[in-house]
Amino acid sequence: MVTQAKIPAQLDSRIELSGGLAIFRFILDRDFVFSPGQYATLWLTHRSKTLARPYSIASSPSERRVLEFYINLVKEGELTPSLWQAEVIDGLRTQNPETRAAVTGPKGRFVLDPGEARDLVFIASGTGLAPFLSMIRKLREDYRASPNDLPERRIYLIHGVSYPSHLGYREELEQLAFETLKDAGRLAFLYFPTISRPFMDSSWTGLKGRAETLVDFSPLRKSGPPILEDSIRSMFYALLRPETHVVYVCGYPGTIDRVMGALRQRRFRLDADIKREKYYP
Repeated sequence: MVTQAKIPAQLDSRIELSGGLAIFRFILDRDFVFSPGQYATLWLTHRSKTLARPYSIASSPSERRVLEFYINLVKEGELTPSLWQAEVIDGLRTQNPETRAAVTGPKGRFVLDPGEARDLVFIASGTGLAPFLSMIRKLREDYRASPNDLPERRIYLIHGVSYPSHLGYREELEQLAFETLKDAGRLAFLYFPTISRPFMDSSWTGLKGRAETLVDFSPLRKSGPPILEDSIRSMFYALLRPETHVVYVCGYPGTIDRVMGALRQRRFRLDADIKREKYYP
C-alpha cells in the first residue's frame, strides 16, 4: 500500500454563503494534479489533534496550486465543526504552528470520459454540486481556448437545495448560461436551480421541488393550471435518451436512488449511461 505524501495547504479565503455552508480555497505548497470530478482528502491539525475528511474538488485542474472545496457544516461530524471555529480559521490563515492543513489525493473515478460525445446531464443535490463545478469550469476553459476543436455539446445542470441562499455559485452559473446563449457556439450550458422549501422564501419564483423531481417521469397532472416544473419535466422526458445523453448524479443517497430508478425505466444503464457519486454525512 502506497502512502501519499501530505501537501501543506494555507487557507486563502473562506466565503460563507449561508449559515453552515461555505466555500474554502486553499493555496498549496506544490502542484496538485487531478481530473475534474475527483476528490482530495483534507487533513486538519489543531492543538495536536488531526482529523481527515474527503471533499470533492470544485476548482478547475488548471489551478494547479489551488484547491477549492464547497463544504456543508455537519454539526455531529468530526471535522467540519472545526472549520466553523474562529480560532481554527484564523490559525489556518496565519499559519499558526498549532493549526495547519494539508491535502492528499487525488482519488475517485467520478470523472468525464474523454471519448464521450453525448450531451451531459449533471444532477446535484446540496454540495454534490462541487465535482460538476470542476467539470464545467474545465470544459469552459477548453472551449474558450479552442472553440472549433471540441464536439458540439449541451450541458444541463440541475441543482436542488432547500433554500435560495444555498444555491452556491449561482451567479457564476447563471453568467455562464447567459454567455453560451449569447454566443450561440458549439457549447451550450443550461442551468436549472430548484428549491425544495420555497414556502420559506416568498421571493423565489423559480423551480420548486427536489433535484430528482425534474426527471421524475410519472404521469403529469391532467387538470389545473400549467406549472413550470411540469414543463421542465416534459422537456426532459422528451429529450433524455441513453443514445444521446449521459447522466452524472451526485449528492444525497435519496437523490441518487430516485434518479437511477427513474432513468432505468428509460433504459439507462448504470455506469454506461448513469454515473453516480454518493455523499454521506
